[in-house]
Amino acid sequence: MVEVLCAMAIAAMALVVLLRGTQQSRSAASYLDSHLGARIIANTILQDEMAARSSDTSPREGDSGVYRWRLRVEPASIAGLRPGARLNRVTVTVTWPKGSLSLDTLKLRE
Repeated sequence: MVEVLCAMAIAAMALVVLLRGTQQSRSAASYLDSHLGARIIANTILQDEMAARSSDTSPREGDSGVYRWRLRVEPASIAGLRPGARLNRVTVTVTWPKGSLSLDTLKLRE
């Protein structure tokens, strides 16, 4: 009888640990899913801006599902830039209820 009670207690503890691990895995998977969605949106917006012939320097923003994005294009400079060339820093910030993500790059215009 004692052996059965000990076995049940061990099984109950193992079940608690297993359930906790499952919940943590679900939380991590949900966060990664949201982060991936934000990264896809940010990359798409950056690619569109890089492909555009001209860059509007006024901030732009929008929504895509649970994600809210903001695009900023600001003048930038580096030493040794050719005369007549313009350099812009392009930054995309995507926010969602449980996080945020920012990506930026430089865009050279002749």
